[in-house]
Amino acid sequence: MNRPSIAVIGAGVIGLSVARSLSLSGAQVTIFERDRIGSGTSSGTFAWVNSNGKSPESYHDLNLAGMREHEELQRSSSSEAQWYMQTGTYEWTTKPEVAERLQKRVQRLTDAGYPVRKATADELRTRIPELRIHPRSSEIVHFPSEGYIAPSVLLARLWSEARSNGTELRAPVDVLDVLEDGSGVTLQLSNGQTWRGDFVVSAVGRWSESMMKTLGKQFAMIDPDLPNKFACGFLGYTDPQYVQLSSNLITPEMNVRPDGGGRLLLQTPDLDHRADPAYQADSTALIGKEMLARLNRLFDNTSSARIEQITVGQRARPADGLPAVGFVTDAARVYLVATHSGITLAPLLGRLISTELLEGTRSPLLRDYAPDRLVGKTVADFPKFATLHFPAAQ
Repeated sequence: MNRPSIAVIGAGVIGLSVARSLSLSGAQVTIFERDRIGSGTSSGTFAWVNSNGKSPESYHDLNLAGMREHEELQRSSSSEAQWYMQTGTYEWTTKPEVAERLQKRVQRLTDAGYPVRKATADELRTRIPELRIHPRSSEIVHFPSEGYIAPSVLLARLWSEARSNGTELRAPVDVLDVLEDGSGVTLQLSNGQTWRGDFVVSAVGRWSESMMKTLGKQFAMIDPDLPNKFACGFLGYTDPQYVQLSSNLITPEMNVRPDGGGRLLLQTPDLDHRADPAYQADSTALIGKEMLARLNRLFDNTSSARIEQITVGQRARPADGLPAVGFVTDAARVYLVATHSGITLAPLLGRLISTELLEGTRSPLLRDYAPDRLVGKTVADFPKFATLHFPAAQ
């Protein structure tokens, strides 16, 4: 039996997960990447692995399965590298309206069997001695099953396994056109060459709308190239700090997690309305100063901290905030995957997509997420989703 020939467009965490799973199952896989591995959203993310504020229920279930997939992938690794730090998340607030929303979320998660517990300020200060907790803070909530990813290490694992199973990477090269017929699909490439095979998987993330236009189709994605807090957000990277932190913190003024070697990764969602991907934020200007002020209020030993870099992370976000995963053409040769929460979902989606392409079996986890609901539409058709911007919705 001939091995199916499948192109994967995009070498981010989703694309490499798909390529890995396909190659493990015997497909002949070629990845096309316009820049380099991980050069898109995969390298500009807080990388929080969770199913904390995910709704509806089917999306919560999908993310929960994604968390378990990460655990199994890390557990089965033959290399010494660790990319999944399952250190848990602590969350609290000082605003009554946010505290009420948090408690409703905690109750919903508890009812669903999601691991959650209450923690005291003294307990948390014992774990993180440098931590300062405002006296008007709400009850502290601990989500012990969550964690974060070191994206570059995960990308290395995915690519290593895909390559060892015969996957070819062609980069840098752009896909200019996608031509489908009943017997296969052809890609027209920016280097003048073509590729011909059985299937194409578009895993281009925030460029999915542009990719769909090559098929003559409109696709509703929030534009990540425009300044807006729904698809863009600041990420601040500090120099090494004398702070004993290993977990995620979702605090009243900022989100913080370790970033290796004592460095901290900072996120300030309430400032994201200022994020503009067309401009490189100055780490010594307004946003950098505000991040440092908040860091100083949160931790001792940070009065001399420096922000080494501020980037604007650009999210891959379909217009309704939910994944789009499935075939998008009449002949069912072109398959699209575009999703927020890509870090949490990537290894799981890689396996589910591989099974659907090679065995024709679609997972019940994907039943609500066919791309059809977004095809032929624009963001204006989904106005109620434009206000979703809560920390746990990441």
